[in-house]
Amino acid sequence: RAPTLAPTGQCWELPTAGCCQTAQGGAGNFTVVSVQQGDMDACTHLCLANDACFGIGIVFGSTNNCQLHWSNEAFYATDLNETCGACCPCRTAAPTASPTTSPTTSPTTSSPTASPTGSPTTSSPT
Repeated sequence: RAPTLAPTGQCWELPTAGCCQTAQGGAGNFTVVSVQQGDMDACTHLCLANDACFGIGIVFGSTNNCQLHWSNEAFYATDLNETCGACCPCRTAAPTASPTTSPTTSPTTSSPTASPTGSPTTSSPT
C-alpha cells in the first residue's frame, strides 16, 4: 500500500520513547542515513521528502542515527533501551479498498409496489 501523508504533514512521536518495533518484535524495513547526532528535524525532512517513507527512528550514540522506515509495520510499538531515542510515523497506509469504477445497481423487486390509494387506510382494533 502506498503511504499517505499524515493530516498535519509532519511526523509525530509515539507516546513511549524507544526504537521502532513491529508486532513480531523486529525493527522493520529501514535504511540508515547519517545525520548530525540527534538531529530529528533533518531526519524528518529526509522522510517527508521521499514519498515511499512511512516514518523515522532516531538512535542515540551513533553517527548513523536516522532510520528511514519503508513500511508502516515498524510503528506497532517501541523498544526502550539506552540507544533508542524516538519512533515517529510520518505517514499512514493508504486505504486498501478502491472505489468502484462503475455505479452499483439498485435492488429490483419482482413486482411493483402498489400506488397510494385515494382514501385513507384503516386498521382494525386488536
